Amino acid sequence: MHYYTQCGVQSNCTPNQAHENLHKLSPILYDTLVHLELMPYRELATPEALKAALPGVDRLLIDATERAYHRSPDEAKQREHDSGKKTASLEEHGHGAA
Repeated sequence: MHYYTQCGVQSNCTPNQAHENLHKLSPILYDTLVHLELMPYRELATPEALKAALPGVDRLLIDATERAYHRSPDEAKQREHDSGKKTASLEEHGHGAA
C-alpha cells in the first residue's frame, strides 16, 4: 500500500490530505522536539555511544534489510547485483525495453 494511502487510512483522510498534513506538521514536530531537547539521536559512532543512548535497554533488534550498495562503474558487475525490480515494473506496465 502506498505510504500516503496508509497514512490517510490511519488518520481518516485522503492520501492527498495525508501528504499535505505530513509536510505541514513535520516542521512543527521537529521544532518541538528540538525545543524540548527530545530530538532522537541520528548518528552513533560506536557501540558504546549506542548503549549510552539507550539506558536500560538489554536487547536491541536492528532491521538490516535495507543496506547501502555502491554501484560498480563496470556495467557487467552492476548487472550481477541488479535485482531487476525497476525494469520488471516498467516492463509490466509496457514502458520498458524488452
